[in-house]
Amino acid sequence: MKRLLLTLALAGAALVAGAPAQALATHSDASAVPGRDDLRAALQPVLDAGAPGAIALVRRGEQLRRVAVGTADVGTGREMSADDHVRVGSVTKTFVAVVALQLVAERRLRLDDPVQRWLPGVLPYGSSVTVRQLLNHTSGVPEYVEKLLQIIATQPGTPWLEHRTPQELVGLVAGDPPLFPAGSGWQYSNTNYVLVGMIIERVTGRGLAAEVDRRIFDRLGLRHTSFPTDEVTLPRPAARGYLPGADGAPVDVTEYNPSAFWAAGAIVSTVDDLARFYRALLTGALLPPAQLRQMLTYVDAGGLAYGLGIFTVQTPCGPAIGHNGAVPGFATDVFTSPDGRRQVVLASNLFPGATLQAQESLIGELFCR
Repeated sequence: MKRLLLTLALAGAALVAGAPAQALATHSDASAVPGRDDLRAALQPVLDAGAPGAIALVRRGEQLRRVAVGTADVGTGREMSADDHVRVGSVTKTFVAVVALQLVAERRLRLDDPVQRWLPGVLPYGSSVTVRQLLNHTSGVPEYVEKLLQIIATQPGTPWLEHRTPQELVGLVAGDPPLFPAGSGWQYSNTNYVLVGMIIERVTGRGLAAEVDRRIFDRLGLRHTSFPTDEVTLPRPAARGYLPGADGAPVDVTEYNPSAFWAAGAIVSTVDDLARFYRALLTGALLPPAQLRQMLTYVDAGGLAYGLGIFTVQTPCGPAIGHNGAVPGFATDVFTSPDGRRQVVLASNLFPGATLQAQESLIGELFCR
């Protein structure tokens, strides 16, 4: 049963993890940040969609509100806290893209470098795919997660707890033909970011987690954010992660080896740290202006504008820039205005299910209040 549940959760993650929301509900501007009671009421649809608990952070200038509703741990009944750690899934991609662009600014890496230059032989068509195309998902490299599901579903023991190397993940699809010629289309693929992580390690000679820690976590003082490689548990305090069971009751899928997602989705964080990261990024604290412009240079992603590890949607009060993430047990959304004065961070502890859609229906409303 545990194997089946993790397989189902990973299947949902393969389909949705970090893929941009196709539409965000928007409303006209209002004069003030919603109060805590308003935020609690706004989160009710997320609980109605099945999430045991949810967290919201909303910023309007110097005004900040953060609330938690529902349950962090169904087994013990512990209430959700706004300080709880959660798995943030593909929000990880923005962190990884920042490190890659910092290396570009240092002239140690070029966005137009082919994969073959840094990872010879890893992709048969690596000479025709660039770093930029990996970062904005125009590479045509297939998704690896579906094949990982087959392994987890059939391998004896507890395969969801086993370490997966980046080479192993990419190797699952390296022999498959590309989805389209590089640069001629757009398709979200977690494999792209595993390759970017491998390139960062080749360029720096250091582990990816260490580079993200040194270049971002330490620099910004993100004391509640981590990039686990094999740790199957979360730092305390933490929400437990769930998926809907066959009888409708939430089933705990908190513990699995995050190396299955690595550069595509392994980071653990809190809503406060996520808000600090995106605010710092968009106001120029992490990248020089030239590289920030490159990050915010978009391609069409089926009606959304996707940049380098980040995307933007339009609201009546201006662009909302950020990313979403969904991995087994958790769904997260982070959006910030270009000047950092408006922010919305939402997190809940159930995925797959309808909670991610329920969250994203709130983004525009809360962003513009």
